[in-house]
Amino acid sequence: MNNPKYQLQSSLPQLSAHPRFGPMSKSIKIVLMVLLHILLALTMRSHKLLSTLHAMAVLAIGVYTALTSKDIKEIIPIAGYITGAEVLWRMTKAGVFWEFGKYATIAILILALLKMGKIKRAVLPLLFFIVLIPSAALTVGAFGWSERARELISFNMSGPLATSVCILFFSQIKADPNELRNWVWPTVYPIISILTLAIFSTITATTINFVAESVFVTSGGFGPNQVSAVLGLGALLLVLQTVTVDKRDGRFLALGFALVFLVQSFLTFSRGGLYNFAIALIGSVLHLLAKPNRFVRSIFTISLILLLMMAFILPQLEQFTGGTLSKRFLDTDVASRESLSKADFQIFSENPAFGVGPGMAMYFRRGAVFAAAHTEYTRILAEHGSGGVLALLILMLLLLLSYFKAPDAVSRAWMVGLAGWSLVEMGHAAMRLVAISFLLGWATISWEKTENTTMVDQAEKASLPLSKEKYGSGF
Repeated sequence: MNNPKYQLQSSLPQLSAHPRFGPMSKSIKIVLMVLLHILLALTMRSHKLLSTLHAMAVLAIGVYTALTSKDIKEIIPIAGYITGAEVLWRMTKAGVFWEFGKYATIAILILALLKMGKIKRAVLPLLFFIVLIPSAALTVGAFGWSERARELISFNMSGPLATSVCILFFSQIKADPNELRNWVWPTVYPIISILTLAIFSTITATTINFVAESVFVTSGGFGPNQVSAVLGLGALLLVLQTVTVDKRDGRFLALGFALVFLVQSFLTFSRGGLYNFAIALIGSVLHLLAKPNRFVRSIFTISLILLLMMAFILPQLEQFTGGTLSKRFLDTDVASRESLSKADFQIFSENPAFGVGPGMAMYFRRGAVFAAAHTEYTRILAEHGSGGVLALLILMLLLLLSYFKAPDAVSRAWMVGLAGWSLVEMGHAAMRLVAISFLLGWATISWEKTENTTMVDQAEKASLPLSKEKYGSGF
């Protein structure tokens, strides 16, 4: 019994179970998944077939999980993964149709709902989409049952349909805020692949012309607005997880990747992703004022990011871009979007009942650019008329109900952050990404208050110290 070798061996199980070493295994898993998705991105870049197989495999896993899982919440990481991977599949030219991410999400969530059987609180989520359907007849009337009509209807209504299904799905779920970390990283992993392609394109380019507009080279050769948006989304999710979730595992990795996401988002010269991130994060942090510990943590985290950005990163980026970075992000000109929005309002005023049909506004705009809508709010009015008005009111009502049902500051912070990102993105990029629908659904989840969280709230209100031995050191 006094053998040193025996004593060392017998102590190993206790050592591995020690809370100081427990998070290490989680962090290692995160690192391995990050490395896998870096390798996956570089391989998919050269092999379109792998990108196609990846998309089909994710859909197959989602369908299988939806049909066999006993816990409906097991679907959420898969839906989150599709959310992060949608732009990746588009970037790498996967052999799937453009709206694959939306319809894949719709399919697996509907299967999960059907398997669950009894569905509650379905009226408003379904009504949100139903009121938009009548105007589709106008598009069919203009083009007949042609491929063009199907394209216009699918492109413009797949977002609202996905939103309806996501809200319906998440409204059936109750979750503890500490469960969020199990959903954040699966959403972020494919965004790391997108980041990899953007960085690779940037460092391998022979020349990069930085001008006062978005840059495709630093966006991995794909649409800068979509790349910037998902990079900002990845940063938002990781920062929110860091400041609200008590578990420490992966915290430094999360902050590191959030910072890199923001740096590359700057280099895309597309402003939308950073605007989404900043507005959503500010809204979230303001709600943490009611929880001093987390508010202080959030202020420290944001201050650290700002310090690194202002003191080290932005000066280097300004030099790298030849001084055009500051000019681009100080430019607040939105003339083109404003022109489209004004034209949409004019169309709505002339066609208030049913609008002009999904996808048809571009054919009715007088003196404006012939292009698909960039602002979902005006598009839905112009193309759906009074149905669009009802849909927007229903969406706002659903979000308000979710906000006031949230039991504490942490859940309200998440609700505001998720909904805020989506609502801002809808303001300048319509519903081109399934991320909008997924986050709007996620924002309407029913939050639970664990016993641990309740005791923390009570202690904070009473300004009493908590015992680290009983409640952990993550607060």
